[in-house]
Amino acid sequence: MIRVFEDFDYSRVGQMQSLLEAQGIETFLKNQFGFGGTGELPFVETVPQLFVVHEKDADRARRIISEAQEEPASAATWT
Repeated sequence: MIRVFEDFDYSRVGQMQSLLEAQGIETFLKNQFGFGGTGELPFVETVPQLFVVHEKDADRARRIISEAQEEPASAATWT
């Protein structure tokens, strides 16, 4: 497994996981419930981390995540 993303905001990690899985990339989420240990454990041990299961998917996963982070918050205008 290869780590491709981590963030203190669990919802952001979950969003990236959904993006990758929608593209057929198998993922694993570590420290999913780590926030419960905050204060008892070092904070770096509780950060939600997203891994890809297959090494061959790592570069593609990083590219997808990078592109998702570049999109403006208001990507489309509508009337």
